Amino acid sequence: MSSNGKKYIYINNQNDLEYLIERIENGPLFAESFKFDNNGIFVELLDYFKIDHKEFKKGYFYFDENRDLHISESEFGYTWISTYGLIAKGKSTSNKFVNSCKNQYTVVSLLLEKAKEISYSDTVYDVDGYNFGYLSELTPALFHNILFYIEVFGKAYLSLSGVNVPHTHELAKVFAIVNETIYKKNHNDSLFQAQIIVEFERVVEYITSIPGGFKEHFVKYDDNSEDGTVIRFNRGSLDGIQKTIDLSNDFISSYYYNDDVMYLKSGLLDRLIKNAITKNEKQQVINKYGYMKSGNN
Repeated sequence: MSSNGKKYIYINNQNDLEYLIERIENGPLFAESFKFDNNGIFVELLDYFKIDHKEFKKGYFYFDENRDLHISESEFGYTWISTYGLIAKGKSTSNKFVNSCKNQYTVVSLLLEKAKEISYSDTVYDVDGYNFGYLSELTPALFHNILFYIEVFGKAYLSLSGVNVPHTHELAKVFAIVNETIYKKNHNDSLFQAQIIVEFERVVEYITSIPGGFKEHFVKYDDNSEDGTVIRFNRGSLDGIQKTIDLSNDFISSYYYNDDVMYLKSGLLDRLIKNAITKNEKQQVINKYGYMKSGNN
């Protein structure tokens, strides 16, 4: 049994197969990606555990709850085997800042989903009801986790741009470097700047305006004494937050995997001006998005 940079474990012969069966039967527990030298060896593995090969091929996966045995063939040419039962297959990416951003995206998305479920219920308007009371828990949870998402998003962008990531929770400091990087890397005048960065900067400006020396990482302790933040639990507001979060998550994934990212295509201002019909409309575009070229908004 051999490994290839720990990415796959190769099952090349009968001895390898016997060792694998021994591991499955007697431990220690593992969850790894395997490549079998030929399909016959893999079928032998299935036969040993009395797994019907034809049935397996219908879904390309098998799970035995009693054994906690999970076997699944991937379209990418490897077989996943776990004796832990159902667990995740490692981290999303090799970049810790991107991973943190994607993890926090999941947290915020789940909170927004719950917020929509509660706020779209007719019973939420009953001031003595459970759903109305639950809003007081959702508000700080959403606020804290959205702030943290914006922080790790900014840091993920900086990391992917080859810039040293600052050791701070202060969004104003993080986004000062983000904005500097946007112009250095010619990422300005783009959808990234107009649809994502501008929305996050509104949040940064808001928390900067909170009196009392607001500290982002104190939100989770309810320890910003002059913070009176409220969240509007209506469809438009929640959908707007979700849209920006979704766009930013899609951008980070695209930026991690590709050099040519649609969100970073420059020339947005000229394209918007070209699409405007009247002089008034063109001027409105310039007034709204002109900062993307000058850097002054």
